[in-house]
Amino acid sequence: MKAEDKIQILKFFLMVFNGVFVILGLAIFGCGVWILFDKSSFIVTLSGGSSMKTVAGGLFVIGLVVFGVSCLGYVGAYKEIRFLLMLYMGFLIVIFLGQLFVTFVLLIKRKEITNFLIEEVDQIIVTYGTMGNGSSEQWRVLDAVQHHSNCCGRTGYTQWRNNTFISSLSNGEDVYPCSCFNTSCPFLSGDTSLRFGNGSSVFQKGCQESIEVWLSGNGLAILGMDAGLVLIQILQFVLSLYLIRNIRRKAKQKRLLNNQEDNSAVNDGYQHLD
Repeated sequence: MKAEDKIQILKFFLMVFNGVFVILGLAIFGCGVWILFDKSSFIVTLSGGSSMKTVAGGLFVIGLVVFGVSCLGYVGAYKEIRFLLMLYMGFLIVIFLGQLFVTFVLLIKRKEITNFLIEEVDQIIVTYGTMGNGSSEQWRVLDAVQHHSNCCGRTGYTQWRNNTFISSLSNGEDVYPCSCFNTSCPFLSGDTSLRFGNGSSVFQKGCQESIEVWLSGNGLAILGMDAGLVLIQILQFVLSLYLIRNIRRKAKQKRLLNNQEDNSAVNDGYQHLD
């Protein structure tokens, strides 16, 4: 097969994998943005953790770099510029090392992140509904977790007795957040925030299992995208290497052809003079 034909085939596959690379890169970038800035997700309780910020920052940067490097690879392949392709391969190696670092941090710090989340949830339960304490956004997210997961408290419904507002009530034994009730909320009289109800029809199980499942699922999704990027990078590196070799081969063949044409022209000139 001619070098030109090989180049066209390699360019096609490199463009395809580069497109997938861009999609995965944008997905990882989106994960980083989500972890850092999304206030509607339960991950907000982790936003103060240095470990999670390291992971989110790493995903954020990797996503941006992947997009930029993909553009570089596209131009290098389309224009058949060996220097850009070699630069592209170098950046692929850098991204690969960055992914290893983020994955290493995520795996090593996984237990630490879970423990930090548990401490944050316990603190939210204590300050929930107390004027001047906590965050209403965190309370809203905790309500969503309890309501949709059919659970109450982290360890169980009795944990709500540690709540500052409930413990201050003289008859607070059967007072719980409305999100804990498995029926319509029997609102507590005098509760202007309409966050608490008085009754015993509450979910019995705690939310810790649901939280851990949520963390595990999202962690696996991030690791899955990371593994997909690694596989695509390996294929891109190999394709780029073969593309560079064939571009060099094409240039060599072109020089040889030009030399042959020059020699033929010289010989024709001599024959004409004769």
